[in-house]
Amino acid sequence: MGKFAKFIYYNVIVYVLYMAVDTVFMFFHFYSSDKLGKDLLIMPTESDMMLILFNIIISTIGGYFILKKLEQYTSG
Repeated sequence: MGKFAKFIYYNVIVYVLYMAVDTVFMFFHFYSSDKLGKDLLIMPTESDMMLILFNIIISTIGGYFILKKLEQYTSG
């Protein structure tokens, strides 16, 4: 797999993971407002920012591990 392909795969994986975790957070109403992310006038609170940061960290680390598994699967 080339470097550019790895870059594209990694970004797609991270985006999908981020949206999945964000959907779970929205489902359980962890955010302060249901319109957060859909309306530009809604400002996130400090707890919302912590959840977003947590989501970014989970998605980044999870994307790295999934990409490594994908490389093992395709090379093997």
